[in-house]
Amino acid sequence: MQFIKSSIAIFRKDLQLELRSRYAFNTVVTFVAAATMVMFFSLDTTLLSPDLYSGLLWIIILFAALASLARSFVMETDQQTFDLLRLNTPGLPVYTGKLLFNFFFTFAVSLLTALLFAILTGSFEGELLPLLILLLLGSLGFSSVSTLIASLVSRASQKGAIFSVLCLPLLLPLIVLLSDATREVVSGGTFFEIAEQTAALVGYCGVTITLSIMLFDYVWTD
Repeated sequence: MQFIKSSIAIFRKDLQLELRSRYAFNTVVTFVAAATMVMFFSLDTTLLSPDLYSGLLWIIILFAALASLARSFVMETDQQTFDLLRLNTPGLPVYTGKLLFNFFFTFAVSLLTALLFAILTGSFEGELLPLLILLLLGSLGFSSVSTLIASLVSRASQKGAIFSVLCLPLLLPLIVLLSDATREVVSGGTFFEIAEQTAALVGYCGVTITLSIMLFDYVWTD
């Protein structure tokens, strides 16, 4: 029970700070809107193939996530509350609370990006449920990796650059799986046709979350 209360408290703290400053939200919305508008005016969207559609969608989501999730632990570092939080809260509730916040934030960004793509291109003809599942699993995969990496680089002088360099190799398999599955969905594929990619995504999320939980205590205490 104490673990759940502590995790929710961390989640609420990050949510309140974001609602107060809206730094990550404004940054991500501006980036997503600008990227999709550039794509819309520079490409012939009527000839947008499923391969190109899925690749562009997840590239925009990837860089939008990297731009915002790098700040997972920056607030504690900037306000010099990192040590205070570490002394009063065990590592696992902190990781869980941060993971929940990053997941919901990334999922909202993914939904916004997919909606803008659908409106501007008008080329999405697949089923909504498989796409929604892919957005959920993709958001969870991004969040599980970025939360741990953000804790590692939170005290570095060049947080953004180091965060991106460390995250991209770990997220590359996730992007490949998501792009392949999204291509099938955009082409009109059903959930059963992407069952193999979905199982691989579930396994990826399970492995990254398990490893993050195992490693986070060492990061948090050291």
